[in-house]
Order: sequence, then C-alpha cells, then structure tokens
Amino acid sequence: MKPPHLLIVGCGDIGTRVGLTLAAQSWRVTAARRSPENLPSEFHRLRCDYTDLDSLRVLAEGTPDYVLFTPLPADRSAAGYELGYREATASLLTSGLASRLTAGILVSSTRVFAEGSGGWVDEQSPLTESDPAASAIRGAEVDFLKRCPNPLVLRASGLYGASEGMLMARVARGEASVDPARFSNRIHRQDLAALIVFALKEAQKRKPVTGVMIASDSEPTPIGEVEQWLAARLGVALSPVANASVAQRGNRRCDNRRMLASGFQLQFPSYREGYESVLSRTNVSSV
Repeated sequence: MKPPHLLIVGCGDIGTRVGLTLAAQSWRVTAARRSPENLPSEFHRLRCDYTDLDSLRVLAEGTPDYVLFTPLPADRSAAGYELGYREATASLLTSGLASRLTAGILVSSTRVFAEGSGGWVDEQSPLTESDPAASAIRGAEVDFLKRCPNPLVLRASGLYGASEGMLMARVARGEASVDPARFSNRIHRQDLAALIVFALKEAQKRKPVTGVMIASDSEPTPIGEVEQWLAARLGVALSPVANASVAQRGNRRCDNRRMLASGFQLQFPSYREGYESVLSRTNVSSV
C-alpha cells in the first residue's frame, strides 16, 4: 500500500511542523513555497508561487491525497489580502489539484468575525462586513468549502509559541496595552499543527472533519491579564504604550467546543501553559 501523500502549499512554520510529524509516521510530504531551500530534507521540496496559476499547475501532477494551504497576504493592504487569500485559493482550486484530492485543509483566521464587544463567537456567529481584509479571507473560505473535497477551514486565533513572539518582546520592554480589558484569543503553534495532523489522520481513516472549525485555546483572556502574568515572570514593570494597530484588533471570545468535541486535545489549554513552555527554553535576560 502506498503511503498517504500530503501537499503543503505555502509551507511556513505551521506547515513544517505538520510535515515533519507526518514524515516521521511514513507519510510522503511535498512542500511548496517561493523559497524552498531551507525546508527540511524530509520533504520533497518545490518552488512555487501560490498567487501564480501557472506555478500551481505542476503541483497537481504529483497526485497528492491531501492538501494543506496556509496562505498569507501578499502585503497588508486590502489588495494584498485579495491576492494572498481569495485569488490564491481560486488559483489553487483551478489548477487541477482539487479533483484528485481526498481532503483538504485551509488555515483561515478569526478575523472574519463581526463581534467587537467582548462577546462569544462560534462557527455560526455573524461575520464582519466592514473589514476588506476579512472579506478577502472569507472569500477564500467560501471557495475552498465549495470546491475542495472534504474541506476543513480552520479559523485560527492568534498564533504564539516562538521565543521571538511580539507580545512577549513587547512585555519584556515594559510596554503594556492601552486597552487591557480587550479579550484576546490564541493558540500555540504546536497545538495548531497537532490539530491539523489530527484532522488529516481522521480523513485518512475515512472520518473526515469538515466545514468550519475555530482553532483556539480554552481560555480567552483580557490582554492586560496576559501581559501582567508575563511581566511578573519576566521581572519587569509595565506602562501603557499606544499601538497603531489597536484599532484593527478584535475583542471577542472564541468558543472552541467544536474542536474539543472532535476528539482533539490541547497540549496548551491556556496562555499559562503555553508561555511557560516558551519561557522554559528562553534566556529571559535576552528577550
């Protein structure tokens, strides 16, 4: 029996974590990105620009069983989101790849939700109509759900888990948010990768998890609480510092019950376990 074949399009940190886990379990892993030179040798590496349809056509020739697409905006403008999400997803699905797949996963974002007053959101909650970037992400979701076999769209909240993460670096400088009561949501990078592995293996067992799923930990928390906890661990005092991106940040609590009901278990159910893991491997004095 031939091993299952996973194609990772736009293979960055999350894709690399997924690919290494599955390669160690005898899966065949093909990884495609603009600069594949630094990808692990365990992968079959391809140079690909997922915003270019001609570049994508070669991927279908490898006849993968599963695809993982982890898009990013081409830049932070509305047009950059359109190109990196909506147009790239359309090109991927037009390339001939979709007709050969058993299942696929698109990593999306909780940015698509309309809630901005600290309320709870789940997979059925209203979506924003005032954020062009979110509209581009949602367009990619709709296309993927319609045209990919057994599609799963993972709406991931804020990723963390790298020692150079922005929040920890900002706290280490003594900078606190000016909006400490704003709810923040996050998922550790390793948990998101593990969730993707879980979903792919469920699909391999002919029990695919499909539709939309929020990927977030179990403890939405006011950002000020997270900052104060980190400050205590780092031994610094905090003062509020205005941030130009505050207006773009959400204020919602993400309900992860569908994810947990699937049978997946978080390794880092809250920011405390996750940041303890980061701190345990970080030289705090150099953060």
